[in-house]
Amino acid sequence: MNVAILVGGRGRRLGGAEKSQIRICGKKIIERLIEEFAEFETVIVCRDEGQKRLFEGHRCVVDSVRNFGPLAGIHSALSYFSSRTAVVACDMPFVKAKVLEKLYAEAEKCDADALLPVWSDGRLEPLLAVYSPKILLEIERSFEKNERKILAPVFRSNNVALYDIECLRKIDKNLLSFFNVNTREDVERAEKLCLSIDLGGKSQI
Repeated sequence: MNVAILVGGRGRRLGGAEKSQIRICGKKIIERLIEEFAEFETVIVCRDEGQKRLFEGHRCVVDSVRNFGPLAGIHSALSYFSSRTAVVACDMPFVKAKVLEKLYAEAEKCDADALLPVWSDGRLEPLLAVYSPKILLEIERSFEKNERKILAPVFRSNNVALYDIECLRKIDKNLLSFFNVNTREDVERAEKLCLSIDLGGKSQI
């Protein structure tokens, strides 16, 4: 399975901090993710060459278009692998490998151009999702139109699948895979969550 970790965000609500470098229970988020995805083909997608230097020793690519946000990262990841890829934002410290495997398997099953987890209220999770190179052309159209919303090119694609997040509770009881760090308060909460997780990665809350 191909996995792309998008690290390009500028962490504005965290005072410009590099989210991937934030330590949760003594370990950088990027280290937690790399360890979790060790058995997969994983690439780190950076916003530019300067950021790339933070990840020396790891396989990295740079956004195909500068200053275009996550769409550029997804485009670079799909161009790099040239095949279906699971995409994860670097501000999600508790993503479980089994959750990615399940989403990837479901995308394969229906040959989805994109498969996005969906909450019961209709909210989508485009940065913990699975994409096919079939959407590359639509992303490039978004580049041309300066259209930055991730969902715009996705929903112009032919075969978009939505996957009920509640179905993932069998493998991630508290759905911690979808917890993300955007503020200092989130960092503090992540620390508390981390302390409730044993070394085997099983949530105790």
